[in-house]
Amino acid sequence: MSTASLTPLPAATITGIDVLVLLLLLHLWLLVVGLAVWNDEAQTGVAWVDQRIHMSNRLYGALMFLAVVVVWLPFTLGGYPFGANNPFGRSRTVLIPVAAGGLLVGSGFYFLGGVITNVRSYLAFRLTDPVDAETVDSSRVRITGEIVPADDPLEAPLSGSDAVCYQLSQTQVAFEDSLETDAGAGAATTGLLSSLVDGTERVADRRRPFWLRDDTGRVLVDPGGAELRLERTASQPVATDERPPEPIATRLREAVDDGDERRDQDRVYHEAVLEPGATVSVLGVAVAPEDRAVAGESGDNSNVPLITAGESSSEFIISPVRADGIDRHYLVTLFGCALAALASIGSGFGLLWLLAGY
Repeated sequence: MSTASLTPLPAATITGIDVLVLLLLLHLWLLVVGLAVWNDEAQTGVAWVDQRIHMSNRLYGALMFLAVVVVWLPFTLGGYPFGANNPFGRSRTVLIPVAAGGLLVGSGFYFLGGVITNVRSYLAFRLTDPVDAETVDSSRVRITGEIVPADDPLEAPLSGSDAVCYQLSQTQVAFEDSLETDAGAGAATTGLLSSLVDGTERVADRRRPFWLRDDTGRVLVDPGGAELRLERTASQPVATDERPPEPIATRLREAVDDGDERRDQDRVYHEAVLEPGATVSVLGVAVAPEDRAVAGESGDNSNVPLITAGESSSEFIISPVRADGIDRHYLVTLFGCALAALASIGSGFGLLWLLAGY
């Protein structure tokens, strides 16, 4: 081995240009995080991701800050792909691969957030022993049972089926030929491309308390504030400047304030429903009847335990997965998020590293 090969690389020094670039990237970070806080109902439009990744704005901001640092480092340690001595010369074309590398890194850190949040939820499930309905007391509990409506059920806005909870999202469609009259085909055409162009947002989230019944009895569940891990159950495409067909239009008016308005762009509505009779696993904080009485609650259902978010627990999850399927659900999710994070961060960072001259 030659002496030259052992010569260490010169230490990188941070120049004024490096500081300026970091400030510009931090302005972009503020914009992205600000938009996320402002439009908290925004989604990726990819059903698998939206069902499994539930991230707080604080964690999202921290991860995007780390992504900014990772994007900035290659150019600080190397050089900037601008100027006459670079392959791209003075062409602005270089901004395309730089932006692509940045998006890949940002997407990778988003999936890393999926790993963090799902590890936390999975550990909460695993560290909480399952209990029967008759033994529920004032503590954090995990229980599996069948959903029974505690009041008149909701009507799902697309399928019209009975529901104790439903979520309705809307995806703007960029290309007219992506709309199909068949709901299933319409759902298939609004994938990652459409969501990246125009975005998906949740336009309605309705929930009502329900009974969770097992062989030993039943407990009341208040799903407000819970993390609902629901699969899409129906989709309905609607063309530009058209109202949804009846009776969907009527149900949309009940679900959202502007559900009957015409739009200037094609869109597809997606529905996720938690139906009576479904078997779900619930993790939350149980409040015993005597504690509910002390809190001043009254009514026909005040003499039974209530599962809710509680004041000290951040883990309140309702998942339509049986107890024996929780492990598989979370392990598949963790594997998918980890693989996506490694692939996105690795490829994005590698591209930026090459653009920086390494």
